[in-house]
Amino acid sequence: MSPLPARHLRRSRLVDRVAAAAITAGGALVVVAVAFLLVFLVLQTWPLLRSGSAHAEVSVRVSVRPLAALEDEYREVVTIVGTDGTLRLVPRQGAAEVKPLAGVKPPLLQARVDATDTLFALADSDASLQVWSLRTQVRWEGNRRVIEPSLRRRLFVPEVKGRILAVAGSDENVTVVVAARDGAQVLSGTGEAVATRALRLGTPAAVGTASHDGGEIWLASERELAFFTLESGDSAPVEPVAVVPLAAPASAAALVFGDVTCLLGDAAGAVTAWQVVSGAVAGGRVLDRAGVFLGHGRVLELAASQRDKTFAIVREVGHTELAHLTTRRALLEVPQMPTDVAAFGISPRRDGLFAVARDGSVQRWSLAVWHPEITAATLFLPVRYESYTKPELVWQSTGANEEAEAKLSLVPLILGTLKGAFYALLFSAPLALAAALYVSQFAPARLRLVAKPAVELMAALPSVVIGFFAALFLAPLLQHHLVGTFTALVLLPVGIVLAAALWRLLPHSFRRRLTPAWEIALLVGMVTGVLTVSVALQGTLERALFGGDFIHWLLTAAGITYDQRNAVVVGFALGFAVIPIIFTLAEDAFTNVPASLISASLALGATPWQAARTVAIPAASPGLFAAVMTGLGRAVGETMIVLMATGNTPLLSFSPFNGMRTLSANIAVELPEAPYGGTLYRVLILTALLLFVFTFVINTAAVTVSNRLRKRFGRLAA
Repeated sequence: MSPLPARHLRRSRLVDRVAAAAITAGGALVVVAVAFLLVFLVLQTWPLLRSGSAHAEVSVRVSVRPLAALEDEYREVVTIVGTDGTLRLVPRQGAAEVKPLAGVKPPLLQARVDATDTLFALADSDASLQVWSLRTQVRWEGNRRVIEPSLRRRLFVPEVKGRILAVAGSDENVTVVVAARDGAQVLSGTGEAVATRALRLGTPAAVGTASHDGGEIWLASERELAFFTLESGDSAPVEPVAVVPLAAPASAAALVFGDVTCLLGDAAGAVTAWQVVSGAVAGGRVLDRAGVFLGHGRVLELAASQRDKTFAIVREVGHTELAHLTTRRALLEVPQMPTDVAAFGISPRRDGLFAVARDGSVQRWSLAVWHPEITAATLFLPVRYESYTKPELVWQSTGANEEAEAKLSLVPLILGTLKGAFYALLFSAPLALAAALYVSQFAPARLRLVAKPAVELMAALPSVVIGFFAALFLAPLLQHHLVGTFTALVLLPVGIVLAAALWRLLPHSFRRRLTPAWEIALLVGMVTGVLTVSVALQGTLERALFGGDFIHWLLTAAGITYDQRNAVVVGFALGFAVIPIIFTLAEDAFTNVPASLISASLALGATPWQAARTVAIPAASPGLFAAVMTGLGRAVGETMIVLMATGNTPLLSFSPFNGMRTLSANIAVELPEAPYGGTLYRVLILTALLLFVFTFVINTAAVTVSNRLRKRFGRLAA
């Protein structure tokens, strides 16, 4: 042959260089894309690890002796209730505006603000009790926002003696709790129409707090804490629903957002979280200590956020800290806190703090608390949530109302992911590996040409179609034939072994005359017969062993609830989607085993099965392991099948009869409704990062083990 012309040779080299550059660039772009994805996931989850901060702003001083204070939601005006019977509206800049309270006789003796910063109760020198509502209206003058206060008296009660403990309610019905000799009195109503009820505690109440609607009251004396519930229309004295002794005299009380947990500060510096739970007696309730926040110095004030479970603790030594109920930890310390605080609070949007000293100085702090409810413990360890009696692992991102506590444990989702992958591989891996071994080592050439493309064609079936089929057809069918299904799973291996034994008992001359097609026909007939017998025996076995109802027997005898969409359904459906991947990779691994090895084994007198068991399987083991691990990665990352066939119940159960929720399905369900940048959004991005890491670990393990197996069995192919 004559050599190629120099022009053709240069063109071939140019094409080779261009192709090599394109392949290199494509691979580099893939690596860069994966790196950018990883960087994005890390940056989006990084704020979950950030701690909070509080920065002091410029202090303002007004000439008033303060009794109570509240702040508007825009953090522009701090309203101070002064002893002179006026309100001081203190802006960030400029002079304070004075608003007199009509009908109030100074000097005021006491005042208290409700939890929503909209109501304040006061007592004047005539011993009259008044409750005022303060509403703010916003108007714009050009680009400047103007806050206009609106005052209205909601309740007036003459000659009330006792210290005001709490005020709550709405414009239609106001509730005020006043300390009394044997407990407290509850004054409720509007205008001058007031109903009075006695709360019996036995000793004078030192501190107290009330729910937003005034229907639940918490009172604490020096010795005990009591919980009361009020029924409308009843005027009889109220006995406590539950009482618990205290280790130290109470000094402050507040209800956490949601009105479920009562925070009680004492003279020893501890803040204890109390909850009402069901007692040992049927229908009874008891007070249970749900958490303790320790510190130094008497607790002077407790202020709860109106947005979440965050609260502030003010101590007499000038030390103030912000804490969170769910995580049971202190978030940050507030700097430059006055030692003589007369009023303190958290801004309605939880973006700031304010404090008013006894000399009239007003100090503000800008507050940045990123995601206080998220820690490694709340994500991966049991947490005691509100209304729970013990720590548990729960995923419940939303509740019936805004006050519900978000429960964002990832453990049920991780377990659901592993559970779905386990049952999928339990069904698919044996079938796919056995099919690959048969097609590559035993099947006739004509069958091999048909079988492999047919199995690979299964991968083209959309996962949403498989999930739809599993949810609407397979799940009801499996529930109806549950006993028959398990009977078939037991009888099929037994039938195959018996069929093989009977096949060996047939005369050798007869077996040699049968073509492989007859072998396949006999196998299909045996499987069909076993399935028919299993369905026929289902009713008899269910009546004889399980009282005629296997699902009811599971619940009564084993305490196992059967969900129609469960792990068994997912195992079949997800396994159906995983089989093509495992089969294709495993068949390629068997095919890559040199034919000379198999021929040499057969030449030495080994049977085809012995050659496959001792030569083909060990030589192909690196590829087989990689095939199974790739199938595992496919099962872990699958979304639509588990989304439609599991019921999406984030249960902490490995039972095959219960539903589940996987990490990928949870992202698909929750992410469209998660506010961008919020806690739920970032936790969902964290789950995506965990999936990324999990698949990376699976692939790395597959490569590592495959390389070790290749070194170990590589000499077989040498």
